[in-house]
Amino acid sequence: MKLNPLSLNPRMLLYLSAAGASCAVYRHGNLGLVQNLPVGEEGWESFNSLLIEHPHMPVAIAVDTVDELYRQDLLPRVHGPDRREMTERRLRQMIHHSPYRAALRQGSLKDDSHRDRYLMMGLTNQEIIRPWLDIVHVRETHLVGIWLLPALSIPLAQKFRLKRTRLLLVSEQTGGLRLTYLEDGELRFSRLAPVDNDQYDNPLESYAEEIERTRQALVGQRLLARGEPLRTVLLDPLNTLSGLHAFLPASAGFQCESIQRAQLIEALDLPPSQLAESADALYLRLLPNAPASANLMTQVQREESHVRWWSRGLRFVATAWLGLSLLACIGLILDAWRLERQSHKLQQSTRDLLNKEAKLLADAGGKDIIHQRLGAIHAWHAVNSRDKSPVSQFKSVLDDSSKAGQVLIRRMDWLADNQSRASSLMIEGEISPFDGNFDAAHRRIEHLRNLIQQSLSPEARVYVGLWPLDASPERGLEGEFGHSRLSARFRIETRERP
Repeated sequence: MKLNPLSLNPRMLLYLSAAGASCAVYRHGNLGLVQNLPVGEEGWESFNSLLIEHPHMPVAIAVDTVDELYRQDLLPRVHGPDRREMTERRLRQMIHHSPYRAALRQGSLKDDSHRDRYLMMGLTNQEIIRPWLDIVHVRETHLVGIWLLPALSIPLAQKFRLKRTRLLLVSEQTGGLRLTYLEDGELRFSRLAPVDNDQYDNPLESYAEEIERTRQALVGQRLLARGEPLRTVLLDPLNTLSGLHAFLPASAGFQCESIQRAQLIEALDLPPSQLAESADALYLRLLPNAPASANLMTQVQREESHVRWWSRGLRFVATAWLGLSLLACIGLILDAWRLERQSHKLQQSTRDLLNKEAKLLADAGGKDIIHQRLGAIHAWHAVNSRDKSPVSQFKSVLDDSSKAGQVLIRRMDWLADNQSRASSLMIEGEISPFDGNFDAAHRRIEHLRNLIQQSLSPEARVYVGLWPLDASPERGLEGEFGHSRLSARFRIETRERP
């Protein structure tokens, strides 16, 4: 049985038959206590009291009566509003004398995919349900639906996996013997056969006679081949039909089997006491899972049902929204309370720090003395950053020249920019003594430049501004010729930024 979430909604279940009625409250997937209601005004009064006791609880009705009609029909395949309009028009043509009718769609034909099979069903006698509907209307209760009892055989077949086969489902009712024929789990027709118990000493013989008549009718309608055995399933909630197997032998064309009370209790999750007291509990338990397309409610009743469901849904949404709003408000209030406590803690911590600061200032001589000392420290740092002496750099250059060898430093100039805190050093000198080998002189000066670079910071830039012999066209040759002596003068410059 497929789980329908809507079937879990609380509702009042009512089972009507010629012998009386049964009623039970269905809530959260569980069937409550089954109450038997007598026929006539006494039963109506009891039902009215139940509706007063459970106000605004939706009502679902199952009807077991001989005043029922079933017709098979083939209709073109359409969808949506077109299907509803087509089936309503066909129902008015076939069951024009009763507003309680429904078209149960049963799939398409195997050899014709453009047409669908429908089972047209209707309640031909409205009087059996009219007093009960009047009570529902007076109590302003929501009507969920009206179903013929054979429609409940569909969820029963699904529960016991009675599909992909032809079978005759037999059950003993207060009004007679209910015989329901199904093909592949789909309802084809049903009849409530009155049984005369005075005709036979054993009433099971009259049951076997009605079952044989039904089998002959199936053969006559070509629903069953003449030599084909008929699978007959006895629905036996009270364990009273076990003797019927002897009257339905295999030699007569029957494959007889029973679904007894223990199986029903386990499959439908029913309390054993309920099914022992009344077989109506079985049909009341199946009623919430009845197929929606087999609902016999009129168009007006359907529209009222939709309006009630919409209003109930809107109330639920409004209530949920109100609940969420209240939770959000409570969350904001708690958050504000938390922030206020945190603010108080921070304020207290700030006051403690201020007190500690005041104590430290008092120990140090006061706020003004601290500011004077800080000012002196800042002034000292400012003067120290500008008070730079090139003596260390001069000494480093002289040491590097001694390491290079045959290098005579003649002049060093040092410049400093106090604003940008940048400095530069220009070094002039010559190779002495000079033997006239300019290549060796170049290598010696390059070595000196590298030594000066190593003694300075990595950010300093050291380059040769004048080589001993500069052959560039714009400067001409450097060096001195005359008095039989050559000179190799050079100039190295450094630039350093902080």
